[in-house]
Amino acid sequence: MINYWIFTTALGDACIVAGEKGIKRLVLPGWDREKIKDYIFDQHEGAAPGAKPEPENVKEAMNFVKNFLEGALKKNSAALDLSDLREFQKKVLAAVARIEPGQTQSYAWVAEQAGSKKAVRAAAQAIARNPLPLFIPCHRVIGKDGSLTGFSAPSGLKLKKYLLEMERKFGRKKAV
Repeated sequence: MINYWIFTTALGDACIVAGEKGIKRLVLPGWDREKIKDYIFDQHEGAAPGAKPEPENVKEAMNFVKNFLEGALKKNSAALDLSDLREFQKKVLAAVARIEPGQTQSYAWVAEQAGSKKAVRAAAQAIARNPLPLFIPCHRVIGKDGSLTGFSAPSGLKLKKYLLEMERKFGRKKAV
């Protein structure tokens, strides 16, 4: 069974979607609750509101997101479920996950790290479909020329810029 929890952060409402194996999706702030629900139902047919109190894994994920958006960069301890993803996307997201707070890398770097140096566009598409932003920090991937390029979160480039600036300010130290 797939469940979702909409919760409030410092930047607005966000949503965690979880299944039996772990956290499957994070919807970042930028939409109202109805738009979030519509999106979740489009992505996860049959998803249902989650129980209160939240399971421990979901509670940990919510706390990670809330803290992250307030500049408290802590390691995530919630189990993530990437089982619905293709192998190349998993390799791309594994490379993205290695980018430290306050650092950025290019799409070309990510493609090379994923084992396919020439697959820059495919890597960019895999990053754009990242179901777990913040947990897998795709906002840290920028254009080769240093441009911010796209960000598929509801608030788009505005949120990407905020996250990068916040990490540069607070995140030069390793997350604890």
